[in-house]
Amino acid sequence: MQHKVLNDLYRQGGVTFFAFPGETEIPLEPLQNLAQALNAGARFLVIDFSGKNSLKGNAPISANALFENKIPQEVLNELETGENNWTVTGTRCFPQDDDQFRNLYHNLQLLKKIVAQIVAVLPLEISDQEAYYAKLVSRLVVIDGESAHEASAFLEDLPHFNKSNLLWLFPQKPDKKKFYHAYRAVRRSHSFFKEIRKCDWKKSPEAFARIIESLHKFSILEKNPLDGSSKVFRTCFPLLLLLAIALPFFFVTKTDPSISNMRDRIHERDKLSVAPSFEYTFDGKESMQRIGRYAIGRFTALITTEKMVQKYISVTLEENGYPKNAWEKNKLNIPPEGTVIKFSRPDYIGNTASDSIGAAWKYWTSIVSDSVAYLTEFYHETATANFRQHNGIDVASRQGARILAPFAAKAWTARDERGGIVIGLVRQKDVVIFMHCDQLLYLDGQEVMAGDPIATVGLTGHTTGPHAHVVTGLVSKNGNKHIGNVNYKVIDPIKWFYMFKPTADAVGSKQ
Repeated sequence: MQHKVLNDLYRQGGVTFFAFPGETEIPLEPLQNLAQALNAGARFLVIDFSGKNSLKGNAPISANALFENKIPQEVLNELETGENNWTVTGTRCFPQDDDQFRNLYHNLQLLKKIVAQIVAVLPLEISDQEAYYAKLVSRLVVIDGESAHEASAFLEDLPHFNKSNLLWLFPQKPDKKKFYHAYRAVRRSHSFFKEIRKCDWKKSPEAFARIIESLHKFSILEKNPLDGSSKVFRTCFPLLLLLAIALPFFFVTKTDPSISNMRDRIHERDKLSVAPSFEYTFDGKESMQRIGRYAIGRFTALITTEKMVQKYISVTLEENGYPKNAWEKNKLNIPPEGTVIKFSRPDYIGNTASDSIGAAWKYWTSIVSDSVAYLTEFYHETATANFRQHNGIDVASRQGARILAPFAAKAWTARDERGGIVIGLVRQKDVVIFMHCDQLLYLDGQEVMAGDPIATVGLTGHTTGPHAHVVTGLVSKNGNKHIGNVNYKVIDPIKWFYMFKPTADAVGSKQ
């Protein structure tokens, strides 16, 4: 990632959550001043999920409504065209399930187009499940208040926040004996740099805004390390160049022509895909249904149905010595942390995809850095009695997983209502488009190397779960689709795979 990409990612907006454990009144006015400073003195947006403020919100929508439905267009128009600074309030609320979280996630994406940097206040009493949802939408959680003891207890009870990007504003760390996990979380954080300790966020919102900007960028870099030459390398480059020139005169080396300079994108699952089974160690949060969908796809290259998955889970549990309904909750089977389950080839499934589909399946699931990615829908040119029209393939993955460039190309980006955040790779003859991205890691016109992370899997646009919608096409002046500076015609990604014959050893060899 280049510096200008990092700055562009920050300018796309973000959410900073504040937590005030044990407080009865939230310092709303200082938060408004900080929100304005984060947006360089322009309009601000503060969302209060705590329900504890005496001041009333002035926004045409309540905090509770952000979980229920998509924000109406007329409300968005009012927020965008009005000159007011907005404060969204309501009763105590936060997402309780995945559907509510998706509504909040989509609505925050809409709001960030109006006000880039949003400040939000968490409920004073919050469950770990709510903390998990907060972590997904926020790059930074700031913890402040009057009592360090209550704040320590607050953090101790929330494992998901223990691994978040934290900013602890109390002068002392949590007591190590009483609050061991909170102590470790604060110690891992960046809370005790001199600049942070000296800055009073209520009195100096502009200085604190610069600190938050730096921490947001640091959070982006943790997930997407900075590419390019470091300052140290640039400073020492002349010396390194002289050393590189001199070395061949002292050491005779032999170049192995069989070694490829391309990045190795072969996932372990591709190397072992011919094996009749594999073992998976669960983390206490992953469901057997997700791993089952991956397993069926890996062994048969079929798009799964609910009935097919449930039968496979039942058979798998019995083969591993567990009852059919083991660890069942809300129609999902979630084994405890550390449980190892063996997933075998479902030989009782008679209709499996052809080998040609299987090869393409492996290729398309390898474009994301998620070891249990799987396809959920194939390409369908026209609608039929059994399938809707679908102009690409869907690769299900964990949110935030990196999408890897399948070949060297030029990147182009776009946004639309259905596809959300979009990035396309364009070569001389063909294009590949990835939709529903969360973050883009390249800008328009940049050259991409094969294997580079170009974006992350997200939920933007119209989608019911995190996945990459992949569209392939042939460059054509008469094409009815457009990306960047080219027109193209959509073709089936399976057909594209065999037209351009990509391989794991030489991705992008067809330029």
